[in-house]
Amino acid sequence: MTKFTKDLKPIFVDNKDLIRIGSIDDGGYVVPVETVKLSNSLLSLGISDNWDFEKDFLKKSSAYVFAYDYSVNSNFWISKFKKDLIKFLQLKIFKPKKLYKMFQYIDFLIFFKMNKKNRFYLKKIGNNEDSINLNTIIEDHFKNENKLFLKIDIEGSEYDILDEILSNSAKIQGIVIEFHDVTKNLDKIIQFVNDLKSELALVHIHVNNYSVKELDKFPEAIELTFSKKTLHNENQVNNKEYPLKNLDYPNSKRSPEIPIFFDEN
Repeated sequence: MTKFTKDLKPIFVDNKDLIRIGSIDDGGYVVPVETVKLSNSLLSLGISDNWDFEKDFLKKSSAYVFAYDYSVNSNFWISKFKKDLIKFLQLKIFKPKKLYKMFQYIDFLIFFKMNKKNRFYLKKIGNNEDSINLNTIIEDHFKNENKLFLKIDIEGSEYDILDEILSNSAKIQGIVIEFHDVTKNLDKIIQFVNDLKSELALVHIHVNNYSVKELDKFPEAIELTFSKKTLHNENQVNNKEYPLKNLDYPNSKRSPEIPIFFDEN
C-alpha cells in the first residue's frame, strides 16, 4: 500500500472531465480536457522515443509543440535501429507496432521537422554550462504566452527547474511532471505543490510502477498533473480511488497498478 501525505491529494475533478493523453502505458498522462483545449503551446521536456503525448495533444488542441531532449541524437537512432534490425532478423519483430518502432526515425522527421507547428531542440535541461534552463526557453519562445502547457520527464533534472516553474506559473495553463527519486526528495515535491497552489491546482496523481520493486515499498517515481485553478472548484470533497479506472494504466504492463491512499491526519 502506498500512502501519501494529504498535501499530495488532488482536488476533485469529475472523471468525465478528464482524458488520457498519449500512450496507454508509459508516456501517457491524465489531464483535464478543458486544460488541453485552452493551451496555446506545449513545451515538452524529455521525449526519448515516445511522442505519443505530443501527437495526441495536437489532436485535441490548436497548440504548437516545442520539444527538448539531448539524448535523441544520431547515435541514439543508429543504435536503436541496429537493435531493432537484429530482433527483426531473429524473427522477434512481426507486430505492426514493433515494425513502426523499427522505422520510427521517419515519424520523428515528419512530426518535428516537416510539421511547421512543431520544433525539436537537441539540448539538455538544467542550470549547468552544457544545458539550457527553463527561464531561457520561456524568454526565447514564450515571452508573451499565458496559456503554456508543460510536460516534464527529464529523469531527475526536474528538481533543477522547480523554482523556474514557480516563477513562470502565471504563464502556465497546465503541467504533467514525473518526479524521480521520490523518497529523498519528498519534502521538495510537497513544497512545490504547496507553492504552486496560488496559480495551479493538483488534479491527478499516479504511481509509475516501474519504480516499485516490492508492493510494500514506497514508489521512486510519481506522475502529477496540475491545472489552472480558476478552471476548478476546489471545495468539493475528493473521495475518488486512485488509480482511476479507464483512465490510469500501469506504466509497465507486466506489473500491477499501485493503489494510492492518503494520510488525512
